[in-house]
Amino acid sequence: MIAIDPALDKDARGTALGKEARRLEVAISDRYTEALSEVDLVISAVQGEQALDAASAAAPLLKKGAWFLDLCTVTGKMADEDRSAIEKAGGHYIDIAVMGGFFKYGIKAPMLVAGEHAEAAVAWMNANGFDAKYLGPRPGSASSVKMVRSVLMKGLEALGVEALVTAERQGIREEVLACLADVDLVPFRDHLSSLVQTHVVHARRRWEEMSLVAQTLRETGVEPRMTVTTEQTLRRSVEAGIAPADGKVPNLDDALKLLSEKVVRGG
Repeated sequence: MIAIDPALDKDARGTALGKEARRLEVAISDRYTEALSEVDLVISAVQGEQALDAASAAAPLLKKGAWFLDLCTVTGKMADEDRSAIEKAGGHYIDIAVMGGFFKYGIKAPMLVAGEHAEAAVAWMNANGFDAKYLGPRPGSASSVKMVRSVLMKGLEALGVEALVTAERQGIREEVLACLADVDLVPFRDHLSSLVQTHVVHARRRWEEMSLVAQTLRETGVEPRMTVTTEQTLRRSVEAGIAPADGKVPNLDDALKLLSEKVVRGG
């Protein structure tokens, strides 16, 4: 086994990592070496912007048939670029989306795995302490799941900052948190689906409310960045005229079809 870190002994983190690797008697280098041609499995876990560089640097040294597990946070298109570099060299590219934090879970962080050889990779991973789930044979799909999930989770994070800072300044933080208890009554996936379905019917009422919400934040001294974006998104649906004449809430399939065709346009 060999560990690779380009920051090895170059900054505080790299120095600490090198010290720990040597304590554990793990071979470590700041670049890929010929030793890579002897390994059957490579795990790439760098920042997404560096994923292609890592794959391209590893490819010429890869052993034919070696697995290249790409744990980097990348888009579907970026995953295709990484895969191309690995497969041209005769390696097997495995697309992996890490769905939890390593700092909290370690290698038990839930992972989604996709690709032509993903089923075998999942079996190996789970046998060696990982928490991996096979998603399907299409490489890039695991990365795409993570990216779409981030729309929600990072958006909630940003909304949480805006809402709770406002609540804290008004001295009502606990009251605001308590009033969210209804969200716990149903699974989050059902709650989210309900919001999208009822959006078709109630976008106008919600849009009108959000203009007052934005005013509330401004009065509290909080710039309503997320709130204004929400208001604009609701207005977009109102202007598209999608509200059904009978006032009935559509099922999720019909709601998404309507929103995709009439409201959400390409950038």
